[in-house]
Amino acid sequence: MKKRLVIGVDGRAVYRTFRRGTGKNLIDLYRRLSELEPSWKFIFFHQADGENDPFGGRSGLEHRRIDMPGDRFNCWEQIRLPLAALTARVDVLHCPANTGPRWSAAPVVLTVHDLIPLDPEFSTPETRAVWRNQVARSLDRARRVITPSEYTRSKLTEEFGICADKVTVNHWAPDSGCRRITDSVELVRARRAYGLDSERSYVFAFGSGDPRKNTRQLIAAWALLPERLRSEYTLLLAGVQGSMVSSFRRRVQELGLTGGCQIHGFAKEHDLPALISGATLMCYPSLSEGFGLPILDAFACGAPVLAGNVTSIPEVAGDAAMLVDVRNPRAMAEGLRTLLEDSRRRESLIERGKERVSQFTWDACARRLGQVFRDVLEEGR
Repeated sequence: MKKRLVIGVDGRAVYRTFRRGTGKNLIDLYRRLSELEPSWKFIFFHQADGENDPFGGRSGLEHRRIDMPGDRFNCWEQIRLPLAALTARVDVLHCPANTGPRWSAAPVVLTVHDLIPLDPEFSTPETRAVWRNQVARSLDRARRVITPSEYTRSKLTEEFGICADKVTVNHWAPDSGCRRITDSVELVRARRAYGLDSERSYVFAFGSGDPRKNTRQLIAAWALLPERLRSEYTLLLAGVQGSMVSSFRRRVQELGLTGGCQIHGFAKEHDLPALISGATLMCYPSLSEGFGLPILDAFACGAPVLAGNVTSIPEVAGDAAMLVDVRNPRAMAEGLRTLLEDSRRRESLIERGKERVSQFTWDACARRLGQVFRDVLEEGR
């Protein structure tokens, strides 16, 4: 095998203005992989201006903006990306967001996070058909496939008939910026930035207009709590997009929760460790996930977690979270009541969370990805 490998990456998720989970994960993953493999070169192809380089000029990590006027019909992924990879003479092309080009001179490693777009509950027949065809083509042309959970791998083999040996499960790790914050000044600053009373305890959750994230049902569950608890605690929902902020605020008013439930838009990355650390608990009521990274982030911040007993969440949480039926607001309310009233239960979950999160590291994640790249090149020799 040649000494200096060149790995190309579809880096659009990394260079977006507002990064979501995949973009942040890729930063942590490739920072560690570049440290483990200092002789390798990693090129991130993207469409943004690239002014905010999250890799900070680290050796071996570079980004290239490649664009095309009038990009339509996914031509950037299907034409511009593989041509750029060919010009750069990459040895492997990593497509980390479910789909990849139909043609590539370099072998493709494809990451499929989940099959949620195929769930009739969260999609239309038209969108399901389009997405299924795109993923099926990408799976067929990929040399190897990576998923973040055993749950997603089993869904892939069931839905597409792909051989399980072609799929590597590579668990994510918590955001490298997530850690337990104990500085009272920082905790108070974060509280004030999100409209929280400095003296009142709160429950934290990531809110979303996406029905899959189940925010409306969480608000309904909060309304079912005894008034004494709602007067002692505030529910903070952060990350709600656009017009859904006002929609959820109206729902809060309708349920008589004004003052006891704060709805906020996009939360700044540097605020999240303090917001999670300062919470009495974090609630993660998602109905479907391919992994469930915020659970690990909460463990890293020392927050007890209430989450759903569905899809990949039990695989990630293990016995370190209270898992309930998140389709049932009463079940959620009962779980919230139990944890808010039982400090010993919360402390037990915090200790289990510390142990659980230690099993998910970026070092292990990077080593598994590096081995996949090696395997692909060995198979092609």
